[in-house]
Amino acid sequence: MFRIFLICAVGLLGGLGVTNSFGQSSAELRDVQMQVKEMFKHQRYREAVPFAQKAIRMSEEEFGSEHPTTAAFVFNLAKLYQKQSQYKDAEPLYKRALAIRENSLGNGHADVAASYNSLGRLYDAQGQLADAEHFYSRALDVMTVALADNPHVVNAMSRTATTYRAHAYHNRARLLHEQGSYADAENLFGAAMVIMRSTFGEKHAEVARGYENYAALLRAMGRPEEAAEKEEYAREIRAYNGR
Repeated sequence: MFRIFLICAVGLLGGLGVTNSFGQSSAELRDVQMQVKEMFKHQRYREAVPFAQKAIRMSEEEFGSEHPTTAAFVFNLAKLYQKQSQYKDAEPLYKRALAIRENSLGNGHADVAASYNSLGRLYDAQGQLADAEHFYSRALDVMTVALADNPHVVNAMSRTATTYRAHAYHNRARLLHEQGSYADAENLFGAAMVIMRSTFGEKHAEVARGYENYAALLRAMGRPEEAAEKEEYAREIRAYNGR
């Protein structure tokens, strides 16, 4: 089974969405969100749901239903549902967060890319590969625009943005592999691995995961010797990291 990378785009913190307006919110709202974040950290997803719902209601009262801060809290609730495999509950929330972000931030914002990516992962988890590929592709397109239009984002968040690009390549490559588009998948895997090695270093666990998925593609293409080489790289990295 393929390993899915979690994309940590600009505008994500600790796996949950935050915005620049968060610091301007009320102390009560900040406290509720910190409770959600702490529960998320400890995988207490079901327990966190009512707190996430409360955060949405409070944000709507403070900022309005169409504000990016509200979108972040909606995004958080969707993520909690997805973690519990409640995909039908997560889907409309992800779409609502995406719509708010597109309307309030524009189509070239990194948070919009994060929303597209999350929808891609949602469909990916359900085996809806065509839909997943569409949203992964849109995420990559939006991030490309975001970086081109906002060079200050590159300066301030260059590592995060670069990481996002690598993972976007990787996720799309996996889907192309599953769809039988091997040549296109190989090109994307190659690009992803170059970025991962330069960003994380040769011995990072995510580099090992990349090699493992790349090896699976090479085996499917009838190139077992090259696949074995990638698998050996992955084993060496995991041994180095003690896992």
